[in-house]
Amino acid sequence: MSVSVLAKEFERLAERNAQLLHTDEGEGKSLEDSKARSDEFETNLDRLKELKSLLVKEQEFGELQKWAATPERRAAVTDGRDVKTADEPVRPRNLTDELINGEQFKAWLAQVAPTGVISENAALASPQFGVKGLAAKTLITGADAGSGGAFVQRDYTGIYVPYVQPQLTVRDLVINATTGSDIVEYVRAVAHANAAAPVAEATTAADPAISGATPGPYTVDPASGVKPEGAFTWLKVTAGVETIAEGVPATRRAVSDAGQLRSILEDQLRYDLAQTLNSQMISGSGSSPNLRGIRNTSGILTQAFSNNVIETLRKAKTKVADPTTGSGRIPNGAVLTPTALETLDLFRVGGSTTSDGPFLINPFGDAPRTLWGMRLVEEPGMTTSKAVVGYFRDAVLWDREQETVQFFDQHKDFAARNLVYVLAEWRGVFGVLQPKSFVDATTA
Repeated sequence: MSVSVLAKEFERLAERNAQLLHTDEGEGKSLEDSKARSDEFETNLDRLKELKSLLVKEQEFGELQKWAATPERRAAVTDGRDVKTADEPVRPRNLTDELINGEQFKAWLAQVAPTGVISENAALASPQFGVKGLAAKTLITGADAGSGGAFVQRDYTGIYVPYVQPQLTVRDLVINATTGSDIVEYVRAVAHANAAAPVAEATTAADPAISGATPGPYTVDPASGVKPEGAFTWLKVTAGVETIAEGVPATRRAVSDAGQLRSILEDQLRYDLAQTLNSQMISGSGSSPNLRGIRNTSGILTQAFSNNVIETLRKAKTKVADPTTGSGRIPNGAVLTPTALETLDLFRVGGSTTSDGPFLINPFGDAPRTLWGMRLVEEPGMTTSKAVVGYFRDAVLWDREQETVQFFDQHKDFAARNLVYVLAEWRGVFGVLQPKSFVDATTA
């Protein structure tokens, strides 16, 4: 029922009750008529209360609908990240805006820099400022035009072009989860025998064991309708939370200026933490404080170099997809070094990388880069002449503590020199659930 209909009914009943209330019941009215009017008044009053409740709810719903059409609603339901389709990388929220526009940071900055600039006598030991999706030790100053001074503006416009362009990463391929503990236990698939087969309807109610049938793995007795049994082998894995961190020095003036702070976080800390995390997920040794990366996980497959990088990656994909050698999953990604990806990009018709002729891959395409149906990830931290092919959804990254930022002046002699130490760190666990979903391939 619409709001207008509810409002009209409310007005009608209110007017009717007003008439009943002001009617002189003593002039020529019977007792029965007076009781009927009283009952009508009470009935109308109950309905008025119900209509009032409905109108309040409709008003609240209308306000909710207005909010749902605003940009804030998108940020709330997507946790600040753009909605990702199956063929798009996850785009991180703007962590710097989250920090410098957050109430917690504003309150702290107002305390240490009431005039807009952190005073020399202010003691800095900030709380942790949580930022999601967050690193060169070059000192950033507000006076040097070749450093942070390039970002000093009397009227900051908010226009900003990051040094690092968003691109598909290893983290975009794997499952992203969270944990509330410093130790994570998960189950790793070691082996699996697929015994699924068509089974005929049972023709007897006799117990197969008594009738002589021998049910068990890979055994089907059509006469008795016995279902075959598959075989699974699992391994419980325990992994401790590890930390990736980096700090960068800056002047108090730089921290007081939102533009320079954006440069520090976006272009240094966030990028460096992300690069290190991606490298750890691929090649981490597993010896604390390192994560155990895919290439150092026991049980993954290997693929030797075969003629060229394109052929090698295709054979690696087959090893994973074939249940007799791999997990039977269809690989959805391939992580390569920049050199290997360059070799692949420069292939020309006929197989040459030097002769004239059209490139096999269109260098002007805007679509996500794929090869043999696998999304390509360029990873500078990948070991030379190596690539990892696999179904990356069989690996999980658990965030114990997403990227946080803290500010200190107790570092070395920073307080005396009017400097601030900006520290960012991430804590979490990485694990491979199904080793046979990945291949360590040699590309040259």
